[in-house]
Amino acid sequence: MALSDVIQLEDEHLSFEGKVTSVLLTDSGGTITGRGNVSVYGLCYVHYNLTANPNMATQGGMTGKGYAIDDNGEENSAALHGVWERKGHALKIYCVDDISDGKIHLAVVTINLRDETLRVDFSRVAR
Repeated sequence: MALSDVIQLEDEHLSFEGKVTSVLLTDSGGTITGRGNVSVYGLCYVHYNLTANPNMATQGGMTGKGYAIDDNGEENSAALHGVWERKGHALKIYCVDDISDGKIHLAVVTINLRDETLRVDFSRVAR
């Protein structure tokens, strides 16, 4: 059975572009925060809590939160869950997002730690 038989994504490609606003490191991982504009939700603030895989120093688990407000004052929040990997200065998070508007997003977060940029490419799960 192909993965496309069990999950379908909507055709619309959505994105978030922004900047990393802080990086806080701990012995077990750390937290990265950012802000930027999301194509359908407006101004968005995110934080990603990273925990290290004890057997692989360059990958692990992630939980996080997102909060957005659009030009009309409409608010949405998101619970974020996924896994991350780092190669050099590039960090990728493969993420499933539970959005307060009832949508589910499948997302890939790309963070460049050198230039402090943040990009999220995502689609909505078709249900």
